[in-house]
Amino acid sequence: MEISLENKVRKLVLNRPSKKNAITIEMYENITNILNADATNNDVVVTIITAEGDYFSSGTDFFSSLLQPEVDSLQKVKEMVDAFINYPKILIAVVNGPAVGIAATFISLCDIIYCSDRATFEIPFVRLGFTMEGCSSILYPQLLGRSKASEMLFLNHILKAEEAYKLRFVAKVVPHENLQEFIKTLYKYGALPLETVIRNKKLMMRWLKTTLLKCNEVEKDVLTECFESDDFGSAISSFMLNKSKL
Repeated sequence: MEISLENKVRKLVLNRPSKKNAITIEMYENITNILNADATNNDVVVTIITAEGDYFSSGTDFFSSLLQPEVDSLQKVKEMVDAFINYPKILIAVVNGPAVGIAATFISLCDIIYCSDRATFEIPFVRLGFTMEGCSSILYPQLLGRSKASEMLFLNHILKAEEAYKLRFVAKVVPHENLQEFIKTLYKYGALPLETVIRNKKLMMRWLKTTLLKCNEVEKDVLTECFESDDFGSAISSFMLNKSKL
């Protein structure tokens, strides 16, 4: 992951393009640690999260988790989601391509989502035999309405960029070839007055923060149960078999 700080704007870039930016345990830890540290860092006003390559992220790197069975990967995801919820400054996601699974859910915790015209949003949790995470059980119905959210969360509908804009899930769709220049224009917001940003973010999250933290906790508990189920075992066996054929 590439990390930079310029003009009081932190930029986090998912940078495993050969792996479709699949998120490893170490990447979850890094994102968590950076957000928690920057929460009290007066040199940071805005944080941008984006990615290199064709994908924003294909979701969790399951192989990374399997190689570290001693690590509670669900706890690492929970801690990262908590860091998003607790972050007191402006969080902007700039989605350059497909966002799948946890990548499509954690961006909904950002204050603003921009995306390339090549971006898509996919949450294949039911198909893979597990349950919602990243507070998607609350945020997706809230942001998209229950019917469209259910179509995504249960039926694996893939939300394309223009539809996401029409539904107000994203604030703007940017031509892909202009995306890097667009990101540069966001650096001017590092000049916003920090204390005023924090006060306004606190107001915006005042009634939602406790609910999201509790939702994250409950989603982790249900996922833990789910990972011990027959449905999950069958889905993962099928997933691994298909991967081996590629």
